Amino acid sequence: MKKFFHRVARADVAKNSVIVLGAILVGNIFNYAYYLLMGRTLSLRDYGSVMSLVSAILLVFGIGTIIQTIVAKLAADLRAGGDEQRMAAFARTTLRLSFWIGGAIFVAAILVRGILARYLHLDHPELVGIAGAIAALGFVVVFQRGLFQGFGAFKSFAISSTIDGAKAFFILPLAHNFGALGALIAYCTATVMSAMYGALALRRRVSKVDGGAAVDVRRLIRTAGATGVASISIVILMFYDVVLAKHYVNPTDAGLYSAAALAGRVLLAACSFLPVILLPDIALRSASGRPDRHVLAATLAIAITIISFVVGACALEPRLVLSMLAGRAFVSATPLLLPYILSSAGLALGNLLVMYAIARHRFGFTPYVVLIAISEVTAVMVRHASPMEIVQDIVVGHISICLAMAIWVAVNLFKAPVASAQSRTLQSHTL
Repeated sequence: MKKFFHRVARADVAKNSVIVLGAILVGNIFNYAYYLLMGRTLSLRDYGSVMSLVSAILLVFGIGTIIQTIVAKLAADLRAGGDEQRMAAFARTTLRLSFWIGGAIFVAAILVRGILARYLHLDHPELVGIAGAIAALGFVVVFQRGLFQGFGAFKSFAISSTIDGAKAFFILPLAHNFGALGALIAYCTATVMSAMYGALALRRRVSKVDGGAAVDVRRLIRTAGATGVASISIVILMFYDVVLAKHYVNPTDAGLYSAAALAGRVLLAACSFLPVILLPDIALRSASGRPDRHVLAATLAIAITIISFVVGACALEPRLVLSMLAGRAFVSATPLLLPYILSSAGLALGNLLVMYAIARHRFGFTPYVVLIAISEVTAVMVRHASPMEIVQDIVVGHISICLAMAIWVAVNLFKAPVASAQSRTLQSHTL
């Protein structure tokens, strides 16, 4: 046991966690200050409108994190090879691609703003245009962070994450004077700042490398296969429910549901630094044949500690939690809070195990994750008479993801030593 803890302390995951965790904590404090101040400034109806659009934005960001995962994986492989020219060329190609995709997202948002406004029962279609600009710029940011993550530039990753929280400094004057529109403009301002920092930081890095090298774009597309399908299933489960709740339930209940969902976002955000550190570390260990079980064990222990603290707070003082996050007007969401937090806990652990499997080039879990995700979304679309029915369905789905991944990873970890022993036996007989 002493040897295990010594290996954990020396692992990169322990060193880099301090940097990334600190930055994400600071960023999240400001992010949730934004939501808290918004809950105290906007009406229930406007709060539900902004939160539904923010959830749609986060859904796009989440889809971007699928590509971020792929970019980080490929960047980590290049970093393991020590090829600076290919790393620089890959960074340039990735940034160009991010700007093209971001532009396409913004154009699409402008074209469908009327349809989306009617679907979400919004009075002002221009809100969708602002949300589209945020989603487009945020997509560029997640590409940038994928490069930071894969190249091991965790300080730059941390600064980019911290800048996101600047929206809290703009929310009060803008929301007070312009309502829901002002709240979204505050969000957009912080996203612009983060994108500008990322562009400058990566430009300094790639400008130090002369010349270029060919980048296999087809490899990026091929890698997106199983990785993309599995990751998009997790991302959709993180953000889809608030959007559907806004469509299916009345505006007041949608606002209460959004408040409970905000607590779930807190938990997911509190655990979000762990996959960031885990993916490149496990990828490098997998490439070099070094052991990684102690890294997984340490990461899961940190996640469970965070989850226990948040679940305990929501179980003991649900009204206080809701008052702190959204305001006293949202304490009626108390019955939704604990089950929603438990569902988010299951999804956080399931996502961590998915990232571990992806980092080790193991994708056999994909059909199970996709099937559970489809089943959950279908259940919500069929059963939505009340916010509690929606929460009940996502509890079942999220916990199922966690259990399925835990069983799959455990079985594969058990098989690995057996396969290794059989390989050594075969080699000895051959010799």
